[in-house]
Amino acid sequence: MRAQRIAMLLALVLLAAVLPAAAQQAEQDPEAMMQEYMEKYATPGEHHNHLEMLAGKWTTSSRAWFTPGAPAQESRGTAEHKMILGGRFLQTTYGGEFAGMPFAGTGMAAYDRYKQKYVETWGDTMGTMILVSEGRCAADGKVRTMQAEYDDPMTKRRATMRSVYLIQDANHYTLEMYGPGPDGQEYKIFVIEHTRVQ
Repeated sequence: MRAQRIAMLLALVLLAAVLPAAAQQAEQDPEAMMQEYMEKYATPGEHHNHLEMLAGKWTTSSRAWFTPGAPAQESRGTAEHKMILGGRFLQTTYGGEFAGMPFAGTGMAAYDRYKQKYVETWGDTMGTMILVSEGRCAADGKVRTMQAEYDDPMTKRRATMRSVYLIQDANHYTLEMYGPGPDGQEYKIFVIEHTRVQ
């Protein structure tokens, strides 16, 4: 009997908290709600202009370090980035070679106006996983830092990867990637230098 009273009291407290918010939402004009949504969350803004700085065709020069202090493995390739869906997303494609093998990768970058964060996805021919990163940028958009957590198939553990975009000018930018070494400490594992072709 006492347990039933406590359950009823909890239900009443919950209703008291939820009903005013539900009533307020019901009173709002659906058209006004949609307009607010479109303006705040569905329309590209300043950060989408930052993404657009990378749109174009590029040649790439890459260096990779499989372990800290090891000689760099160098490779060359191409990249194409384009804004899609009305300037809301930056679609990226890469081609070339990596570790002496043909390589291709594709991803999408966005600025989520609700989260107020950049969000990226990435997949390539070196695996079957999709990497999802989130991050922020400098005020001018020329430095953007992304972070991802993923399951590392080599160590069978969760790992963290950090990516840093450094835009030098309209025709040059660098992507640096950092990951855990054998001792678990972060080190630079990959650098891609981009030179604009178009």
